[in-house]
Amino acid sequence: MANRIFYASHGVSVGGTTVQGAQSVSVNTNFDLEQVFQLGRLAIYENLQNDPDVEVTINKVLDGEPLIWSLASTTGTSIIDNANDTTTVVLGVGDDAQAVLATASAITMTGMYVNSVNYTLPVDGTFTEEVSFIGSHKSIAGTVTAPTTITTPAIRRRQNLSNVSVLPAAVSGKNISNITISADFGREKIYRLGEFSPFHRFVNFPLEVTIAFDVIAQTHDGIAVSEIHTNCDGPTIGEEPIDIYICDPEGNTDYQFDLGSKCILSSVAYSGGDTGGGNVTITYTYITYNELDIVSP
Repeated sequence: MANRIFYASHGVSVGGTTVQGAQSVSVNTNFDLEQVFQLGRLAIYENLQNDPDVEVTINKVLDGEPLIWSLASTTGTSIIDNANDTTTVVLGVGDDAQAVLATASAITMTGMYVNSVNYTLPVDGTFTEEVSFIGSHKSIAGTVTAPTTITTPAIRRRQNLSNVSVLPAAVSGKNISNITISADFGREKIYRLGEFSPFHRFVNFPLEVTIAFDVIAQTHDGIAVSEIHTNCDGPTIGEEPIDIYICDPEGNTDYQFDLGSKCILSSVAYSGGDTGGGNVTITYTYITYNELDIVSP
């Protein structure tokens, strides 16, 4: 038995493939207890155990290897294509005295649905992906092979945001310091008589997809809002396409996040620039629905 678990002595796989560049993994199990009491006695009558929720969250760097989303997806690349896909997630633990992971024990979680995705592209640091899974099954079994090493520069950083990306007019040509793309699938359970566990966890459409751009301000936010409108008229904010491309060190596109053509500005936040000497940052947040196509190597 290992004396401790640290970054080199555990690993995770999704869909049978070890996640390359994994930075963290967490597993939470909630047994969802329901208390039943009875008249005439103060003590609890029975603590009913409903079907448990097993939640796994994995974070990785973008390194030219397949995304976690891609490892979990079997039908296509869009969130609609993969709404009903399930996968297997395995967390393996090895000896803390070994330089390379050799699984000594593992837990295997089957029937896992993607529950949320989040992509962060900062100006300072590495580009990352975080995916959470949810399911009802967890067993003490399985194995995870050690990830491979890389021999050429692969970690994607600020210089790897491709200039062929399609950006909204408000941020195009500006000094963008951070991009965050996120979607929460909001899955709900469906049960049927004769079975303990849910037979399906459906995506609660319409599914909101959010993308936020942090811009280092050189002027005000540039967004005008009028309170006076003529009859049958009102404020209009046009829909725009957003398509984010990330390239490898040779300039070839390898990651793509396509939010379609119906993205619309939902908020603008101007902040910073106080007497502490910080810069003003303007955050432009756009939303769309049911549109997110994710492509990885």
